[in-house]
Amino acid sequence: MTMTTTLIATARNEGPFLLEWVAYHRAIGFDRIIVLSDISEDGSEVLLDALDAVGAITHIPKSALTSPPGNGHRNRAYAYALALPEVQASDWVMVLDIDEFLNVHAGDGTVGDLLSEVGDLGDTDVISPNWRIFGNAGHALYADQPIMTTLTRANPETPVLHDKHLGIKSMFRPGPVTRIGPHRPQLNGQHTGGQLPTVWRNGSGDDVTDRLLIKGWSVNAKTRGSALAQINHYMVRSNAVFALHNLIDPPLGGEQSPLSVADHSVFNTNQVEDTSITRWSKATAREIKRLRGDAAVDQAHTDSVAAFQKLIGQMQINAAKDATDPINALLSPEKTRAIMQAQLPKPETDDDDDSVMQLVDPDDIAPRWLADLRRSDHRRGWYYSDEKFALQMTYRSTDTLIVSFDNLSSVKEPSLARETWGYPFYRSEGWSHLGVMAFEKNWFRDEALFNFIEGQAKSGLFKRFRRVVMTGTSMGAYAATAFSSLAPGCTVMAFSPQSTLDKKLVPWEERFGSGRKQDWSGRYRDAPDCCGQAKDVFIIYDPYFEPDRLHAERYQGCNIHHLKSWYSSHKSALFMRRADMLKGVMQAAVAGEMTPHLYYQMFRSRRDLPWYYHGLADHAIKAGHKGLAGTMAGYLAKNGRPAIAKSIEARIK
Repeated sequence: MTMTTTLIATARNEGPFLLEWVAYHRAIGFDRIIVLSDISEDGSEVLLDALDAVGAITHIPKSALTSPPGNGHRNRAYAYALALPEVQASDWVMVLDIDEFLNVHAGDGTVGDLLSEVGDLGDTDVISPNWRIFGNAGHALYADQPIMTTLTRANPETPVLHDKHLGIKSMFRPGPVTRIGPHRPQLNGQHTGGQLPTVWRNGSGDDVTDRLLIKGWSVNAKTRGSALAQINHYMVRSNAVFALHNLIDPPLGGEQSPLSVADHSVFNTNQVEDTSITRWSKATAREIKRLRGDAAVDQAHTDSVAAFQKLIGQMQINAAKDATDPINALLSPEKTRAIMQAQLPKPETDDDDDSVMQLVDPDDIAPRWLADLRRSDHRRGWYYSDEKFALQMTYRSTDTLIVSFDNLSSVKEPSLARETWGYPFYRSEGWSHLGVMAFEKNWFRDEALFNFIEGQAKSGLFKRFRRVVMTGTSMGAYAATAFSSLAPGCTVMAFSPQSTLDKKLVPWEERFGSGRKQDWSGRYRDAPDCCGQAKDVFIIYDPYFEPDRLHAERYQGCNIHHLKSWYSSHKSALFMRRADMLKGVMQAAVAGEMTPHLYYQMFRSRRDLPWYYHGLADHAIKAGHKGLAGTMAGYLAKNGRPAIAKSIEARIK
């Protein structure tokens, strides 16, 4: 029986790469390709229109999307695409980005071969091949040449070099799906609740349902597999492309959260050769030639390449004006080739260790804070490193000092380019900044850290500034509140904080096993006891997320302000960043203007995120108000949010 397959993608400033990506995925057998574009500066939309006109794709421009603005283009695009009749009528649907290629190892390498292999394994609802990360192969600049045959260096399959390499992309049957995201679909309650049998497989056909059924954007070393398929992910392409999409202001890529220089070192992996996809190079070249036989397609591609090269040229000119800009190092062909060569396996010798492959930190790409201290107008500062922590200080203004504390996501970051939490934002605002880095998941429970930071306070560090703001999220928020006593009169912005992990004080806390194992006796044992000398302490949390609510309620006092971030779960800072309000919240705090009234004004203006709607509906359903949730779903369906409405209706049943 013939199965219909649909591929969905969003695109912004991907013009020079569209032809190869479309041609390849048509060659391997996708029946339909739908590309939903955002506004671009490189002529992407013109090329997509031309490809639509010749029947190669269906192009849906941003202007056609019906969901309200402010929701993030990619999320709006996915919701729109899922509701399309042709998508719902497909047997299988896949979501990819333009820098991702489905590389099928099964059979002759077609989509049909993959589905045939999986079909032999029994009923399957979702297939999630994992990423294979391809580096720049020594390319610093940009040239109009095929990705598939030019970039053939990738990370080794073993060992796993970084957790961020374990991302997945998914092919799925659309029937059970209530919402799609960049990595995976969300299935309806009958599937996630066990009423209907559900099978989720990895790229080897192994059953990974337990790992991915409810949530998760990645596999692990045990649940990954690529025997049948992998996703060739060309995250860097060349350093110039990476910089243009992520490092300029504003970045031209389509990601809501652009990547950093530290991410470049994580994803620029060139350790081993993988040419498995090149068996499709001739078929892809033939399809490109056929498509360019249309004059409009050919001209649009040519114009897009020229526009892209112009954008890169302007980026080079701008970067050259600031010697501290890390883009300068990324655009050096000599340094780029040296880094790539350093990642290659060493020649075999009598020494066993010489053949071990490692993720090489690009030492010659300095973290921005170090570049600033060496070459910017703000050269005063210091770096102090200890076994389990480090502190980095940059003096810019005597008006404001931001003291930020890392959260758990940064602890295992191996790159030398690692920045302290929020550094680019504080730098752009011209604020002085003391960033405290953590190298272990110890909730900053370290006597050496206590002694060092107390010594800085006694030496008058905090008294040099008119205003001190301490901030962090989760583990970092605990530290921001706990150490606030060292800077009397400071302001604290604590996102989803833990008040303590002392089992005697919070016996109900069952999260954060590594943190609860720490020694919670002695100094800073209980953060609420340390907040008395702060001017204002803003505790931002989700009142419907029980563990965070219990911690928040332990903070009491006339200087404590509880700010509710409804339906954000434990990710209040991330929620605010996606709602584009985190920057404004911090600016108001630094200006001394933050009040609960102002906060809730800002919050109300950002309540159109799907995250908020889903959280509101889940809360109503949990409270037994299914009728209210149904009314809400009806409202959303009538106001351009059909996918969200459908998801809520599925959970009501």
